[in-house]
Amino acid sequence: EDGTREERLKAVIRAKYEAALLKPYNYVKGYARLSRWMERNVSPESRQAILQPISVLRPKFRSIAQSLKDIDLVYVEEAFERLLLDYDRVFSAMGIPACLWRRTGEIYKANKGFADLVGIDVSKLRDGRLCIYELMSENSAVNYWEKYGHVAFDAQQKAVLTSCVLRYKPNLPALQSGALSANGTAAQKAALKRRHLNGDSTADGEETFINCCFSFTIRRDIWGIPSMIVGA
Repeated sequence: EDGTREERLKAVIRAKYEAALLKPYNYVKGYARLSRWMERNVSPESRQAILQPISVLRPKFRSIAQSLKDIDLVYVEEAFERLLLDYDRVFSAMGIPACLWRRTGEIYKANKGFADLVGIDVSKLRDGRLCIYELMSENSAVNYWEKYGHVAFDAQQKAVLTSCVLRYKPNLPALQSGALSANGTAAQKAALKRRHLNGDSTADGEETFINCCFSFTIRRDIWGIPSMIVGA
């Protein structure tokens, strides 16, 4: 067919959308999942601290989304999928732990370094099976949401450097089938050694915590809404 590659791609996307093969991502479910997690896992004070920035951001997201057609939101989702493919190559070449997630926290991709850092099989760290806040301590989750809230709509602020405490081998329902090999990898053993040096002694197989520094970068769609957050 005539037209540029981009025009042909849009035509294919529209055809799939009209055939009900593509649909916008349901972020309402993402916020409901976050709410359930907060009710079960954090104190009322932490819950309020997380809700504060979200209560400011959600009306902004909703206002922009309501001005768009469903097909526009499908294009946003298609752009997200393209970014996922791009980060396949980026993550495979990175020598440091890294993962990416949606603005509501669902993890969609991680490299082996990150999987080893948190003691979870990399296959579990995709397609939204786990959320980034589930892998953080309570205080770190609060810190992340507060910092994210400050920069979500600041186009001049793309990357944030901060620190956090990650959960190693977290006790989560999605992982009950077992995510680790019996012996663990060399990277997992090195991470465990670091925790012992920090005084966080733990029996093998038990959940513990690891202090780390990380940065997260916000990738925005053409309307300026955060669509992907990349942490490393």
